[in-house]
Amino acid sequence: MATSDDAVEVRAQGWRRLAALHGFIESALERELQAEHQLSVVEYTVLDALNRQDGWHMRMQQLARAAALSGSATTRLVNRLEDGACSGASCAPTTGVASTPS
Repeated sequence: MATSDDAVEVRAQGWRRLAALHGFIESALERELQAEHQLSVVEYTVLDALNRQDGWHMRMQQLARAAALSGSATTRLVNRLEDGACSGASCAPTTGVASTPS
């Protein structure tokens, strides 16, 4: 194997390890969020993005980018959260999302 091939393999191994670690952490977060707050990681990500807006509104397109979702998936998720799938201490009090997707 040539030197450049070795470097490529080392990088590939690093990416595989990173992906495996990310998956492990995300699974652990998913279990904890479900057990404690009945939220998925994606729901938490959306609520966190909205919470960080500090009173500013956020377009659905911006929220979709922040959550790595499609526009339609983001709209469905926000509608589900607004319709009461998210209640009590599990949710931010207001979403701050513009109701018209852009």
